Amino acid sequence: MSNSFELLTGPIDSIQKKYEILSDIVSEANGKVHGSQSHMIQNNSMSLVVYFEVPVGQREEVKRKFNDFVLSIITRTN
Repeated sequence: MSNSFELLTGPIDSIQKKYEILSDIVSEANGKVHGSQSHMIQNNSMSLVVYFEVPVGQREEVKRKFNDFVLSIITRTN
């Protein structure tokens, strides 16, 4: 298994959606989300560190899929 993490930042509703998508992508890769740690920042925003584990060879694919999702959000809002 390969371990990794993602740092999610932004408004709380955005973080919730990103966390759900990341969890789904990790599950599809037969992995597990092991935990998270949040920190509140100004203006109803937060940062969330999500720790996850996926089978060897799947880490980069999970990160690519998640980054593609995040880029699609940015593209839609601009």
